[in-house]
Amino acid sequence: MKFHSLFAASLLGISCLFLAVHSMAETAPLKVQQPNSYLNMLSRDDAVLLLVDHQVGLISGVRDTTVGELKHNVVSLAKAAHTLGVPVIITATMPNGMWGQTMPELTQALPNVKVIERTVINAWDDPKVREAIEKTGRKQVIIAGVSLEICASFPALSAKAAGYDSRVVLDASGTFNQAKRTAGLQRLLGAGVPVTDYATAAVEMLGSNADPKAHAVYSDLDMPFATLVWQMQNPSKK
Repeated sequence: MKFHSLFAASLLGISCLFLAVHSMAETAPLKVQQPNSYLNMLSRDDAVLLLVDHQVGLISGVRDTTVGELKHNVVSLAKAAHTLGVPVIITATMPNGMWGQTMPELTQALPNVKVIERTVINAWDDPKVREAIEKTGRKQVIIAGVSLEICASFPALSAKAAGYDSRVVLDASGTFNQAKRTAGLQRLLGAGVPVTDYATAAVEMLGSNADPKAHAVYSDLDMPFATLVWQMQNPSKK
């Protein structure tokens, strides 16, 4: 009799456990596997370039790279994107205030792109900026900004949260000390936002050196080592 009682109690316990697990399975939220952005190649047909706050006042404080190199990389990236037919959006924070106008090298390179002025810190939170991105119908948002940990990172994080495939161009961004650079990179990588460099982003969108636009894109990128190799192979040309 004692054996039968223990057996019945065991069966009851197993039944309760099964019902509890079944109930949890029905009520627990379904976890959706997020796509790995690091595996997605950039496409000129699905990308938009967002350049945030490359303003003379902010650029003058950059210390994690040289001002000259930063300007070169931003302008080269913007030119290459334009050559590939990738929409370019430029925005600035209160340009008539302490941060100054967008660097003239950039506006001269893209004279037909109007700079969007804003007051909110996160460019993604500005309706005009977000509308400009949404209007393109593209889902890959390539972002560069000064500073890296705020002007580039904030919209990249927000865009990813909104379902976009966002990337940050490290060498077309800049910040004011190494601590800020480290903090910005850690947050981006922790959120699964890939970082890239200006030349890789452009070449990735180019896709093939046989593309009719390849020569123009490489010319836009103006990579010093590539220019030197070309000159060595073509000594009679400058």
